[in-house]
Amino acid sequence: MAPWGLAMRPPSRLAHRDSDAQATMPLTTTRRLLSVSLLALGALASCATNASTNASLSNSEWLEASSELQRKIDQKGAEVTICPDQFTWIGLSDWFQSVGEPTYSKLLEMVEYGNTRQRSFALCVIAAMQDRRLLEPMREAIPTEALGSEGIRREYARALAKMGDFSELPVLIEALRDSSPEQFGRAARALETVTNSDIPVSASTSYEDREKIVEDWLGWWEDQQRDALLR
Repeated sequence: MAPWGLAMRPPSRLAHRDSDAQATMPLTTTRRLLSVSLLALGALASCATNASTNASLSNSEWLEASSELQRKIDQKGAEVTICPDQFTWIGLSDWFQSVGEPTYSKLLEMVEYGNTRQRSFALCVIAAMQDRRLLEPMREAIPTEALGSEGIRREYARALAKMGDFSELPVLIEALRDSSPEQFGRAARALETVTNSDIPVSASTSYEDREKIVEDWLGWWEDQQRDALLR
């Protein structure tokens, strides 16, 4: 009896096919393999394209402006320096807010490298936008020496608070002592907006009564810090 091996294997299916069919099998198989290979290469190319697209999107942190829009953004940024009045200032602020994300790079540039007026303007606009994605970039952009300016530090505190960071809230509380109705009003509105405190603050509050309001706010802040430690 022959040992188990080639002689004992079942006859090949190809043995039942005609010679023409057997002769065309290698070509058919080659074509199929080629098709599979092409499909695989197409899939790999698609993955590479998607990866390249995702990489380009991740490398651009913000939506990029067209060349024409970027020219307008740069022009508006320059106009901030020569802004003649409050009405024009508000108009420029509204324009930046309406354009939105494509202006973020310019706003952060003004925070980091701008003059006092540009830096103050950029912080005001960032505060108004309240986009939390700007929080860390703004922290990194603000120069330490710029915070030596009382006005800039207040705008910085407002921007932080509007994006949910209350670490500089005492700066706004202290601003309630400012004799300027405008500075008092800005600080009061910011505090009312970002906190749940029921401490009454009004723009009509007399200068003499402000000290009591400041003490109440400082007491509220101390309570918040104490509660945070107990959590």
